[in-house]
Amino acid sequence: MKIGIISQWYEPERGSGAHPTAIAEALRDRGHDVRVLTGFPSYPEGRVHSGYSMKLRLRETHNGIELLRVPDVPSHDQSALRRALTLTSFAVSACTQVGWLRDRDVVLTYLTPATVGLAPWALQLMTKIPYVLYVQDLWPETVVASGFIGNDKASAAVERGINRALRKLYHHASGVVAISPTMAETLASRGATTPPVSVPNWVDEKTFVPAAGEWQRTLPADRTWLMYAGGVGELQALQHAIRAVHLLSGRPDIGLAIVGDGVARPGLERMACGLGVDDRVLFLGSRPMEEMPRLMAEAAAQLVSLRDLPLFAGTIPSKIQAAMACGSPIVCAVAGDAARLVAETDSGVVVPPETDMALAEAFVRMVDAGEEARGRWGANARRAYVEELSAAAGAERLEQVLSRAVESVS
Repeated sequence: MKIGIISQWYEPERGSGAHPTAIAEALRDRGHDVRVLTGFPSYPEGRVHSGYSMKLRLRETHNGIELLRVPDVPSHDQSALRRALTLTSFAVSACTQVGWLRDRDVVLTYLTPATVGLAPWALQLMTKIPYVLYVQDLWPETVVASGFIGNDKASAAVERGINRALRKLYHHASGVVAISPTMAETLASRGATTPPVSVPNWVDEKTFVPAAGEWQRTLPADRTWLMYAGGVGELQALQHAIRAVHLLSGRPDIGLAIVGDGVARPGLERMACGLGVDDRVLFLGSRPMEEMPRLMAEAAAQLVSLRDLPLFAGTIPSKIQAAMACGSPIVCAVAGDAARLVAETDSGVVVPPETDMALAEAFVRMVDAGEEARGRWGANARRAYVEELSAAAGAERLEQVLSRAVESVS
């Protein structure tokens, strides 16, 4: 098939750009002709990466895949206006350049943010090319939960508007894919005309593999570390992990390393200092993706944490797949599908989200379990990733959805 992909994020962006890149390369490896319409890299700093300058359009080839980059207004701070401009400006730019995909058989849309969906919809209206939505997070819940809007009346109005637009977007899609079973069930009630299917995210499998060999340690060897690696925002609820470390004043052998950056980091650093645990809570900032497996291997387990919100019941954060691919045990402080995945695969310890004491107890359990038990959890995680969550498994399911979409209009 000739497949078009539309994603606001793509490599060399870390985090948000890793999965759409992995999707494009997995479909290419299955013999498909793939093109990607994307933005200029700006995540997570909120400014265009070195080596790029914003322009009307930029064509390049990335690992054998043709890209067309279009401009947006980059921002990753706490300003609701600037964040809204980031989301809407890419949507507008993508709509003006979406004709670049007019020779495709089908368009796969990486739907985060939801505004990206305007471009394939516009292309369908012009050319009848079908589109498939790969929904990464639920809107409008994500917008409301972020707190960016603030005003209750404005928030309600935005929620109603987004709901109306998305029902139309789901209705006209020739396929809808969600990242978890619960999310698929939710989308089925929101206007989708084809039954949504669940295809969990996978990771860059050239990078995320169990660490091997010897390397120079980054974390101090004087204690056992738990690690959080990912975006450091308000929705990650990392204040509870810091308070958990504070509760463990009698266990100075346990520490928490936070790898990544985001709007919540300054406040979390102040909290750690205020609680007197800044020696046991390390902020390592963003690190190159290729360093992560070895850095993760220095920790006893990977922490996955989100706020206790209904929308996250249908979310499986990509941090879980990254940990499982690397064979790392997990402390999961997320409710719903994520918790079930970790529990059913026996890949670590599950606790309710936003619970300081439960997290503290989980940290102790993970450390005191010893290397043999942690090795068993890690081996279970790696096996489950390969069998259920890998690129091979996910790309095959995506390919089936895309093929059905093409057949539906032929």
